Amino acid sequence: MTRTVPEVDRTTSRAVRRTVLGGVVGSFVEFYEFSVYAVLAATLAAVFFPAADPATGLLSSLAVFAVAFFARPLGGFVWGAVGDRIGRKRTLALTVILMSVATTLMGVLPGYATIGVAAPVLLIVLRFLQGVSAGGEISGAVSFIAEHSPVHRRGLYVGLISVGSVVGTLLGSVFPGILLLTLSTEAMQAWGWRLPLLLALPMGVIGLYIRRRLDETPHFTALREERARAANPVGAALRGGENRRLLVRSFLLIAVNAASFYMIVGYLPSFASKSLQLTGYQAFAPSLIALTACLVAEVLGAWWSDRIGRRTVLLVSGVGLLVLSYPSFLLITSGSFGLIAVGLVVFGLLAGGYAAVTNSTLTEMFPTRVRVSGHGITYNLSVALFGGSAPYLLTWLGAVTGSSLVGAFYVMILAVVSLPAVLRLRETAGRPLRTE
Repeated sequence: MTRTVPEVDRTTSRAVRRTVLGGVVGSFVEFYEFSVYAVLAATLAAVFFPAADPATGLLSSLAVFAVAFFARPLGGFVWGAVGDRIGRKRTLALTVILMSVATTLMGVLPGYATIGVAAPVLLIVLRFLQGVSAGGEISGAVSFIAEHSPVHRRGLYVGLISVGSVVGTLLGSVFPGILLLTLSTEAMQAWGWRLPLLLALPMGVIGLYIRRRLDETPHFTALREERARAANPVGAALRGGENRRLLVRSFLLIAVNAASFYMIVGYLPSFASKSLQLTGYQAFAPSLIALTACLVAEVLGAWWSDRIGRRTVLLVSGVGLLVLSYPSFLLITSGSFGLIAVGLVVFGLLAGGYAAVTNSTLTEMFPTRVRVSGHGITYNLSVALFGGSAPYLLTWLGAVTGSSLVGAFYVMILAVVSLPAVLRLRETAGRPLRTE
């Protein structure tokens, strides 16, 4: 049976804008909290992993950064099933408050000097909870927005999830960056690092307030009324040859997106100070420049995808990352701040263009009854493998090889992995969402 779901009317723009805000706010909070940890990695290493060798402490801190990403697949499985069973709206309310509570508890956690080895253990537990909640956040949000959006604006509205991610990342980079520049090392290690983490609680409360006032999507409402929900959405998403091909294609599609975006978020802050030997405000500039370029490209890429197609935007951006990552990193490692900025802009534009379209593409590939599960499984597995491990892996490889260009080769390899999946995509822009 083919389910008929009324398309969102163009006249309901106010309701759609409210819905988009409700979806984006969680993405903003999620990436604010994740990027705060990345910027504070060196400080947290001193607080939770005191060691004679600072490099060992930094690697330990980055390993904890990766813990949240490896918890994301579990969150994708759990929250994907919840979202496809009880609804998108209720799931989004739960994920945003869980993430904010975990981050706030991290902000009040005693350090190693106070409670010894229990401090890093509790830090790992809270990072794990962050990852579990994040694993359901983005998948639920993109499905929620896609199912509320008019077909001619779906790419743009879903793409705003990525825009929210970048804006949250910018705030999560700027706020702790200002503290690092204005406070002494002793003050940062004593109490300064707590402030950006404690800001998560009011953010989460605001996000919860907004989301509780939203309506459930018409697609899920129709699914529930017809009693067509899958008893086991994750099992349904994994069952059958066509579904498994969709999952593999989605997993590969996300690979270069995860590598390029999370390298900007998690790798550039420490790379700027350790490898580029930048100090003061210049140490934070690389991430801010790349993220600003990424933000511009995400808005334009999402807007264009409704006009020229998702596949075209992915191909142009993916080929650009394959061909231009190496020249970009040559500029980034040139030693001239002007050339560094040019390399960061080029790389940020390409990473943002690709990220702008991945969520709308994945959401449109899966039918309603397994949409959150399908997106959650593939997106989070790929991000965990290729994104969360990037800061630790690239820092380690840079130390072992002595090369400052390992980031370029990493992105190029994963572009080769992703592009075949892009080439096999069927265009979904301008078409109704799949119901069966």
